[in-house]
Amino acid sequence: MSLLGTFSPYVVVHHTSVVKVDPAVPFDVAGLVGCGVTTGYGSAVRSAPVEPGHDVGVVGIGGVGVAALQDARIGGARRIFAVDPIEWKREQALKFGATLAFADLGSAAAAIAEATSGLMCHKVIVTVGRCEGRDVEAWMGLTAKGGTCVVTAMGSMMATDVTLNLGGLTLLQKNLQGSLFGGGNPQRYIPEIRELYKLGHLNLDDMVTREYTLEQINDGYREVLEGRNIRGIIRYTDADRA
Repeated sequence: MSLLGTFSPYVVVHHTSVVKVDPAVPFDVAGLVGCGVTTGYGSAVRSAPVEPGHDVGVVGIGGVGVAALQDARIGGARRIFAVDPIEWKREQALKFGATLAFADLGSAAAAIAEATSGLMCHKVIVTVGRCEGRDVEAWMGLTAKGGTCVVTAMGSMMATDVTLNLGGLTLLQKNLQGSLFGGGNPQRYIPEIRELYKLGHLNLDDMVTREYTLEQINDGYREVLEGRNIRGIIRYTDADRA
C-alpha cells in the first residue's frame, strides 16, 4: 500500500507515522486499526456524523463497512440498514448490530421507506469495494431530505460520469460527502478506537474472520474479492523474519 512495504515483517517510517500500541490490545486487533477500522469509524463519527436517533444506511459490508456500522451504533443510531449482495456478509452485518440487511439497493429502498414512513436515512455511508458513478443516485435515494450520503468507497481517478438528480439535490437539500480515512487524524482516532475496544463497545476480535501465512497471501486477496472474509490477517512466523 502506497509503496510502504506493508507485507514486510519490518518497516522503517517517520515518527509522525507511528502510534504506540497499547500492550492490552493484541497485535492482530491492532493491525485492523491502521486503516480499515479507522476509516469506517471516521466515516460514521466525523464525515457523516451519526447522532443519537438517526436512521443510518451502510452500503457494503466489508471491514470498513462493519466498522462504520458498529460506530453508528455506538453513536446512538436508532436503526441501521445494511446492504450487501453476499448472504454471509448480510448475516455478519446483523451480528455486528444492523437492524435489517438487504441484498440490493432496490429492496433496501422499499423497506427503509416503509420503516421510516418515507423519510429514509438521515445518514448513508457507502463502503463498497469500487465506487461507480451510475450508483450515486441510488445511494442518494436512500438518503433523507437534508441528510448526508458519505462516499468512502474509491472509484477510478479517470471516471468523471455520475448519475445524479440535480433537481432533487437542490430541492431536498441533500449532502454528498467524500471521505478519506474517515476525515480523521490517526494520532487522535487510533487511541479513541483502542479505548472503545478495551471497554467492550467495539468488537474488533470477530472482524478477523480468516488468518493466512505469508505464502497464502494470494489466497487472501482472492477471498477478499470473493467476499469470503470481513478482515483477513497474515500471521508471520519466525521463518518469515529470517
